[in-house]
This record gives sequence, C-alpha cells and structure tokens, in this order.
Amino acid sequence: MIDAHIHITLDGINFKKAREKLKNGNIETIVRNIFKKYKENGIYALRDGGDNLGISNIIRKIAKDEGLIYKSPAYAIYKKGCYGKFLGKAINDLEDFKREFDILKRRGLDHLKIPLTGLVNFRKYQDIGEIAFTLKELKYMVDYAKANGIPVMVHVNSSEAVKIAIKAGVTTIEHGYYITEKELYLMAENDVIWVPTLAPLGNLVIYSDEKFKKELPIIERVYNEQIENVNKAYEMGVKIAVGSDSGAYGVYHVKGFYDEIKHLQRAGIKKEKALEMAYKNGIYALNLNKDEIKYLNQLMGK
Repeated sequence: MIDAHIHITLDGINFKKAREKLKNGNIETIVRNIFKKYKENGIYALRDGGDNLGISNIIRKIAKDEGLIYKSPAYAIYKKGCYGKFLGKAINDLEDFKREFDILKRRGLDHLKIPLTGLVNFRKYQDIGEIAFTLKELKYMVDYAKANGIPVMVHVNSSEAVKIAIKAGVTTIEHGYYITEKELYLMAENDVIWVPTLAPLGNLVIYSDEKFKKELPIIERVYNEQIENVNKAYEMGVKIAVGSDSGAYGVYHVKGFYDEIKHLQRAGIKKEKALEMAYKNGIYALNLNKDEIKYLNQLMGK
C-alpha cells in the first residue's frame, strides 16, 4: 500500500522533541524502526513532505536497506516570511528558486514541495495565512520542475490559493481545506491529484483531544466541510490519493494511514475503494516508474 503524505522526522506526539532526537544522532535507530513498522503493516511506498534537517539522503539509504520505496523532496522551497521554515529553505525571488532547485537536483529530489499558504488556524475560521506566491511565480516554478522531469507537491488551503495551484499545473494538492465545488471541478478537469489529509483534524475530533478542547468547534466544522468536499470530489471523479500526514500532531506513523482510510469511509467511500485509491492514485502521486510498480506489486502479492 502507499501513503502519499508523511513526515518521517516527526512522531505525532511532540514536534520539538522528535526533531531533537534526530539532531542528537539517533537517526538510524529511529527511522529504521518506523520503516520496519510500515513494512510489517503492508505499507511499502511513502512520500515525504520534507524538512530542514538535511538528512534526506541518510533516510533514503535506510529506506533502500529496508526495501521500501521512499520519495522525498529533500526539503521544501518556501517564500521568505511565510509558512514553511521547518520544511525547508526560504527564497525571495525566482533567481533564488533556480539556485535552490539546482541544489535539490544534485541531492536527487523526487518531487518539488512548495508551501503556498499556511496551516488551518484552529482559533480563527478560514484563516490560512497569506498566499506566498503569485500565479505567475508558481507557474514558473512548476514549469521549471516539470521541464526537469520533477512532479510538484503543493501545500495549500483556501479556494483562491487552490485555484492558483491548479492553474499553475501542480501535480498534487496537499490538504486543500476551505475549497468549493469550483476547485473540485478544476481538479477533475485538469487531472490534478488531491491529497485531502483528513487525519490531522479528524483524529482531534474523533478522540476529543483535550489539548485543543477550546478549538474543537472550529476544528470539527472544518473537518466536516472537508468530509463533504471529499464525498463530492469522489462522485465527480477527482483523483484522490491517501496521504495521512503522519507525524503531524495526533497522527502516528502506520496507524495514521489506517486512520485516513476510516476518515475516507466517513466521507462515504467504501473501505475497498479507499484502499484501491491509495494504491492506484498513490502510484501517480509518487510518480512511480515501471520497475517500482512491479516491485510494489510483488510486495503486495498482486
């Protein structure tokens, strides 16, 4: 099976402590144990959202040793002053972008990760921060990446920003909260893959997390809206890939994937169909080649 959105350097419990453990030299043990658990639970292909720790090549080697397919952006490219600091490196303009992209190419990026907006604000409905790049800027970066054979993964929320991402020709929309039917139609028309990441909000709602007790009314409202949109998207024929955002608070590695499947079921998608989407659309999201698909099929007994 395929999880199309994880953060291997986070643990779903404590953001700072998880990163500190890796900084202190426990990379091999921590990451290998996580990968082993994925394998034991039938998840053989993973796509990472990136980080700024500079350890992507070490993680890739561990994944290879464990026989997993692991796709990484190495690190994300974000607009200076906007969301994305822990994910990667900041740029001011397109010249900066070209320099960073060339560095990423040398590091062997599998996909380009770009944060276009901020996170969902649990305290203020529809607040997702500012839109980091214009359509012209984003399209330039997307075209540049695709000209080099690299797919583009964009972290984005809100109707306006998702519309920009689709028009720019991105490969996948990550999250996509606060959108309308118009964006869903655009995704379907433009063959854009949507990774709705229901688990980060859904798990807080299902388990009534005490940490966000005051914020739960907004979290639940946003989650329910996302569930409705996923249902509509499924009926429209939008390609939905299963990405749990494992590593985010309350979303644990391995379990997060199966949580995401349950949330998709709450959106009216049967379990068998959700698992089928995870596989079929995950292949596109991860940009797997023929040999990788063949290897994945062998692991899955297909």
